[in-house]
Amino acid sequence: MNKKLLSVGAVAGLLGVLNLMSHAEQNGQAPFKSLVSPLSCAQPQWPDEARRYEIEGVTTIRFQIGEDGKVVHPEVSQGSGWKILDDAAIRGISRCVFQPHLDEAKSGAKFPMQFVWQFSDGPAVRPKLVAGSCQPSDRFAGFKEFDRRPSGNDGILLRFLVDGDGAPIRVVAEPSGQAPDVVAQAAGYLQGCRFAIDPQLPGQHTDTAFGRVLLKP
Repeated sequence: MNKKLLSVGAVAGLLGVLNLMSHAEQNGQAPFKSLVSPLSCAQPQWPDEARRYEIEGVTTIRFQIGEDGKVVHPEVSQGSGWKILDDAAIRGISRCVFQPHLDEAKSGAKFPMQFVWQFSDGPAVRPKLVAGSCQPSDRFAGFKEFDRRPSGNDGILLRFLVDGDGAPIRVVAEPSGQAPDVVAQAAGYLQGCRFAIDPQLPGQHTDTAFGRVLLKP
């Protein structure tokens, strides 16, 4: 599937659209006019793996500016649900270099920024779970498709491709804190499910899908 990309997390229109938090939340606005040069704050790269799996999301980060003009203490304040995108946002802002000895650096202010990762040609028509296709399990309660909440004690977030027979392949688990054997079993459970796209649905069809394997209490 050849989809156009929009990687948003831009600097004052330089790289796309910049979404800052409200003035009450942000303790001032990042001084992007004080960049060493536009090239010192290049657009973050959309990871190839994220592009292949067509995952989208919004990453909100906060960062400070050091006395030398370099970004310090960048952190994710609200994740996209996908570590691969959140890591790319951190790498992107970490490359920005401001002029040294800024007042904003002396004050220790923290600045928020949102990186909106999305495709420009609208949502894809993704394979949907075939009802009743997942096998009963003592450990797993089912699969909730298109749920990208982070992995936790109630479920494990997985992304995957669907082959011509409707079987999940190339399953990737988002970090969950769960034991590796539980994550592997969740992936194995998912591979027993089947997925399909209604050929009559309009739109651009894709072989990518995601969701959470639900853990039993």
